[in-house]
This record gives sequence, C-alpha cells and structure tokens, in this order.
Amino acid sequence: MIRLTAVVLLVVVVGSMIGPFQNIEAASNIWDKAAHFVSFGLILWSIGVLWRRLPRTLAALSALALGGAVEIVQGMVGRDASWGDLLADALGILAALLLWAIWRRFQPRTAFQTSNTL
Repeated sequence: MIRLTAVVLLVVVVGSMIGPFQNIEAASNIWDKAAHFVSFGLILWSIGVLWRRLPRTLAALSALALGGAVEIVQGMVGRDASWGDLLADALGILAALLLWAIWRRFQPRTAFQTSNTL
C-alpha cells in the first residue's frame, strides 16, 4: 500500500508541475517556491520507497535531475521555467535528506542486519 501511495504521489506531483494548470498556485494561494520545496521532499520520499536499495545520495540526485527536467518541460508547455524553482526543489530535497538522517540517527541504511553471534 505504501508503494502505491508513492506512485500516486509521484504521478500527481509531477503531473501538476508539467500539466496545463497555468496559474494553479495563484488560484489556490500557495506560494510557488514553498510548493516546490514540499513537493520535492515528497518526490524524494517516493523515490526512496519505490527504489529502496538506491543510495539516498543517488536518490537525491535523481530527484534534482527530475526537477531540472520539469523546469525544461515547463518552458516548453507555456509555463514559467525558473532557476528559483530549481533552487526550491534542491532545498526541499536537502531538507528531506536531513529529516531522513535525523530519523536514522545519522546511521547508514543496511540491507541486512549482521550479527556477531552465531
């Protein structure tokens, strides 16, 4: 169920960023940069859920590459592409990484728990 949630979240967020929703931020009184910040934190979470073995730094770079691709596509579909949006994406990704590190107590994720006792 959590993987389905991650897929739906990823599709909805990316779809809303590249779809024909010209002034959705203004219509709903959402500050554009805050929306990018939160959205890319959630995108990183989705990538982490869907590709669990992917190292977090590679997941973060993938999310940032997606942010760059979104900005390029936005410029092609008549929406405003912005370096500020990409910066907000990066800050959202960094915040999500920091939350993950705090949650894991700065310990790396391991696929298997090893035990010294046999």
